[in-house]
Amino acid sequence: MLFFTLSIITVMSFLFVLMMNPLSMGLVLLFQTIMIATTTGCVANSFWFGYILFLIFLGGMLVLFIYVAAIAANEQFSFNFKLFMMVLIFSTLPFMIFMFLDPLMISSKVMMFLSSFSAHLNFPSNSSQVSLLYNNPSYSFTIFIISYLLLALLVIVKIMNMSSNPLRLSY
Repeated sequence: MLFFTLSIITVMSFLFVLMMNPLSMGLVLLFQTIMIATTTGCVANSFWFGYILFLIFLGGMLVLFIYVAAIAANEQFSFNFKLFMMVLIFSTLPFMIFMFLDPLMISSKVMMFLSSFSAHLNFPSNSSQVSLLYNNPSYSFTIFIISYLLLALLVIVKIMNMSSNPLRLSY
């Protein structure tokens, strides 16, 4: 499954270069971020880092979307069916080749055995790693960062309300 997600991430990287509309570029970047966060969560046995990574990228994407929507002209979003089919074929082809070459993916008995075997294993929980963030001595730094972000949010909202002008001037 990891090979499949990595092949999709690679295909999306090539697809990003072929995009002409900034909004479609943002959509491809968002899907790629979701795939990278999912892959990071699967590799690390904890989705905490992937979740934080996704939230940071999503915040950046919101800022980019505001800039693009304010500055870029209102273009029609056209859907290129040939490009879509090419990306679909190139994204499923490595997975199909890997599925037919790997004997573990074909045999369902092996997959059932591995899933029942992994249910009996006791993996160490990652709750101790997360609780270190909120325990002594790092709790004061965490509270400082939370209060700083809240203050920055309130200042930005106050600045935006004072001017209450659009980002792009209409002539």
